Amino acid sequence: MENKKEFTQINSLEDLKAFELKENTLITVLFYKKSSEKSMTALDRMKNTAASIENPVIAMVDVEKARDIHKELGVTTVPTVVTIKDGRVVKKIEGLQSEETYRILLANVPRKLADGTVAPPLRISVYTTQVCPHCSTVKKHLKRKGVPFREIDVSKDQDSAAELQRRTGQTGVPQTDINGTWVMGADLGKIDRIIAAR
Repeated sequence: MENKKEFTQINSLEDLKAFELKENTLITVLFYKKSSEKSMTALDRMKNTAASIENPVIAMVDVEKARDIHKELGVTTVPTVVTIKDGRVVKKIEGLQSEETYRILLANVPRKLADGTVAPPLRISVYTTQVCPHCSTVKKHLKRKGVPFREIDVSKDQDSAAELQRRTGQTGVPQTDINGTWVMGADLGKIDRIIAAR
């Protein structure tokens, strides 16, 4: 049984600003309320997911206790998970999600390493062509999961096509580069596992 992580409880907008200043990176905040079964399930899933991630920067806000924060950040329903940088919401996921979705979300958020530095962000490039149905499958999957990526159409960019062949020895698409780890084809399970293991 994995140990669940304890998140920082935020009780006011000032607490949130101080937490963000202290962490000095993107932070993830779960908005919930104890009287909502879906909220409590989301909190449990987030804690289960965070247990496998080294030093995630996560806070939680009980909207029944801290009534100013969710309004300031445009949160209108619980559970909602937001990623915040410099006091602004850069990503928002509303409603109860699967542990896999939370895992993908947290894989995209910087985390503090043991030496106090921040781990590099997730970098994903999907090499495609316009007429490739499997490429569309990969892109739709990443979009549905809320995972940012850069699309490189090798039919329009011969330099990128040559670079792809040099790096992988392959010319077929789709090919997905996840921080230097390559996935050939539309292997969505493998893509999810690599992202989650980051």
